[in-house]
Amino acid sequence: MKHQEATKKSKLKRIELKERLYRRRYVIPNLVTLANMFCGFLTIIYASSDRFEKAAVAIGIAILLDGLDGRVARRLNATSPFGVEFDSFSDLVSFGIAPSLLMYFWCFQELADEFGVLVCFLFALCAAGRLARFNIESETLSSFSGLPTPGAAGLVAAVVHFFPRFEESYSHVAIGTVLALSLAVLMISQIQFFSVKRLKMDNVHLPALVFFGAAIGLVWYNSGIGFLTIALLYVLSGPLGALQRKVKRQPFDSDKAVKQVQKIS
Repeated sequence: MKHQEATKKSKLKRIELKERLYRRRYVIPNLVTLANMFCGFLTIIYASSDRFEKAAVAIGIAILLDGLDGRVARRLNATSPFGVEFDSFSDLVSFGIAPSLLMYFWCFQELADEFGVLVCFLFALCAAGRLARFNIESETLSSFSGLPTPGAAGLVAAVVHFFPRFEESYSHVAIGTVLALSLAVLMISQIQFFSVKRLKMDNVHLPALVFFGAAIGLVWYNSGIGFLTIALLYVLSGPLGALQRKVKRQPFDSDKAVKQVQKIS
C-alpha cells in the first residue's frame, strides 16, 4: 500500500510539474525575442565604438533569432498579444534603430554629420512604419507587402561586413545615402516580397536545394561575398518580381516596337 501511495504521489508531482511548465511555456519564445533585442543593442554598442564587423555579425544573429521566435511560439502553442507587441519593439531596435546607427557611424559621421543624421533617421522612421503596418494588416504566410525590416537590416549588415573599413570620401557618403534611402522606400512600398515563413523542407524542390547549397558554399568560401549576394538577391527579388508581373500584364508588341524604331531611324 505504501509503495502504491508513493507511486501515485510521484505521478501527481510529475503531472503538476508538466502543468506548471506548460503554463510558463510563453517564456521560451519571449526569451528568444529578448535575445534578438539584445543583439540589436550590441550592434549599437559595437557601431558607436567603430567595431563594425562585430556590429554586422550581431545583426545577422538577430535576423536568425527573429525567424526562430515565431516558429518556437507556434510549435509550443505559446502565441500571445504580448509576444506580438514585444516582437515588434524588438524588431524596431534590431532592424530599425541599430542598422540606422550602424550606417551613421560607418559612413556619415566624419564628413556628413547632420546630413547623415537625417538620412539614417528616415531609415529608422520607415522601419517603424513598416512594422506598424505589418501589425494592423491581416497576417499571411505567402508574401509581405513592402521589404521586411530584417531584409533591409540584413543588406546594411552585409554591405558593412563586406567593406568594413575604407578611406573617408564623399563617394562613400553618396553610396551610403542611396543605400539607406532605397531601403527606406522599399520598406514602405506596396511591392510584394517572398516570405521565408512558407519554406518547408518537405516541399522544397530540387532547384531550391541547389540554390541553397550554392549559397552555403559561397558563404563558406567567402562570407563577405556570400552574405552580400544573398541579401542583395532578396532585396532585388521584390522590384524584379513586380517588374515581371507588370510586363506579363502588358505583353510586348513587336509590330509597335518595329514602327517606333523606323520612326527614330
